[in-house]
Amino acid sequence: ATCASRACARLLPSFSAERATACTGPMAKVDYSVLQVGQSLQVECDGVYYSADVVSVSTAKKRSKAPVKVHYRGYGSDWDEFVGADRIRSKALKAGKQAAEAKPAKKKGDKSEGKSEAKPRQPLTFEMGYWGIRGLGAVMRMILEYKEVKYTDKQYTDGESWFKEDKPKILEKNPLANLPYLVCGETVVCQTNSILNYLTQKLRLGQYGKVGLMNDQLLCEIYDVRNGMIDLVYPFKKVNRTEEEYKESATKLADSPPFAKFEAWFEKYGTDYLTGSKPNTSDFHLWEMLDQHKILSERLEKPSIFEKFPKCKAFYERFRALPTLQKYFESDAYKLPINNQAMAGAYFA
Repeated sequence: ATCASRACARLLPSFSAERATACTGPMAKVDYSVLQVGQSLQVECDGVYYSADVVSVSTAKKRSKAPVKVHYRGYGSDWDEFVGADRIRSKALKAGKQAAEAKPAKKKGDKSEGKSEAKPRQPLTFEMGYWGIRGLGAVMRMILEYKEVKYTDKQYTDGESWFKEDKPKILEKNPLANLPYLVCGETVVCQTNSILNYLTQKLRLGQYGKVGLMNDQLLCEIYDVRNGMIDLVYPFKKVNRTEEEYKESATKLADSPPFAKFEAWFEKYGTDYLTGSKPNTSDFHLWEMLDQHKILSERLEKPSIFEKFPKCKAFYERFRALPTLQKYFESDAYKLPINNQAMAGAYFA
């Protein structure tokens, strides 16, 4: 199997040989001499583009259809492969791609006559399911809005619609069915951090090498913060069994917000976002937790949570100003209750 097919296999468990074949296609004559060794480009497979660098450009006749050897960033050299312009996204080859996409004139008696054209790949679409609250769903909604992909947001406001109607359907596709869940094509992902890692890969937010390792650690650390909030606000956790116990615990939390580690992280790496110059999935969850703690402190009439965390404050404001998220912040989804008071009696919603 080629590197691209293995990359797709790593990304999507349902990837098959037939879909690997679909990653290739007919080629027109293209001037590959415009490409230079080390040049950055993107290579497509099964509708997903991977960051790659040019290793070499072959002039051998046997390589005429796929003369560009590429190295996928974040993968070993054993995944390097030769590709053609039909799978390359690069300004240098724009004219070549247009030529490749143009329908070639057919000659009389051409054996290819009558064969159907390959169907164009459809854009990514997702379905996400979660309770009709912000909670963990807010993180997924923001990621999908940020990347401007099409998605359906199924919000469950009662137990029957989930447990009796939709959960049995999800169980048929994934025995780990739970909320939240994410559907993309035939792939159904459950468990929050697995969903976020899947979105990191599928939407190319930064899943490889050091960046991927940083993001994985951060997602786990932020989930610890989230669990602290859950322990605080839900009576069924039996940490705060009464409103009075909740108020006492909430006051302590507002006086000492759990963001010192993230302040130190921004101090150490000096980046605009947690893993670099652009948001990764961990940034969305961190922002949500900062926002929830900010609102909690305001309701308790406590000082700003950002007094001790100036770098977290700068991150919070920078993230809040992202252009493609403004639609979300103006939507009803952002105005949803933070936690589930209607069904689970949350003290803070």
